Amino acid sequence: MAEGFNIAILMLAKTGLDELVQGQQSGKVPCNPSSEAHFFSAWVTRAIKQQRFPHCVAKQLLAWQKAARTQGANAGLKPIFEQICATYQPLVDASSNMAAVSSTQLEQLFAALDEHDWYVERGYPVSRKVTHHTDGKASLVVCSEQWQQSIDANTGTLIKPLSVYARGDVSQLIHVAYQHGLLLHKITDYKSLVKYHGEFIIYPNNAGTILAQLQTPSQG
Repeated sequence: MAEGFNIAILMLAKTGLDELVQGQQSGKVPCNPSSEAHFFSAWVTRAIKQQRFPHCVAKQLLAWQKAARTQGANAGLKPIFEQICATYQPLVDASSNMAAVSSTQLEQLFAALDEHDWYVERGYPVSRKVTHHTDGKASLVVCSEQWQQSIDANTGTLIKPLSVYARGDVSQLIHVAYQHGLLLHKITDYKSLVKYHGEFIIYPNNAGTILAQLQTPSQG
């Protein structure tokens, strides 16, 4: 099930960080950025070879392995692991479940973006390529038809993935969404059904099948 990715990626990140600390405490891993980067590069490769974690995170592990090989220390695996923990852990309850996403949370997100001078458009369907003019303001577009289909009319709970189309400061959008308990999962940076807007998905229970957009350390 989709929710398994969230728990698996969180456990993976926590395990990696815990084992780094163990390696440093035992003296096997020096406490410096270069040694930590080498540790995580080797750690990811071993995790892949040993098939140590659920299959749902396999693509992410391969992406990290490639990044480590091509970028070296610049792949930044340690801060990524730290931000995964900082992003996911607060949304997981004692039973390792992700809470349901409500229409109230989404409405609060829209209101907060409006306060940050974003233009939020929810009144029209987005079923084909459309152009949305905002006179240069940051904007978020939500398909009116998809909204109706994605929200349970009785409980107000998000029951189907909801696309949001964004143009503007994406880091601000990620931060504001997270403040309201919402994770964004990027589909595209730029080209989407709404011209010049990137597409992000909010999943029921925040249970995406790919890594959510992470806040930068300064935002967390």
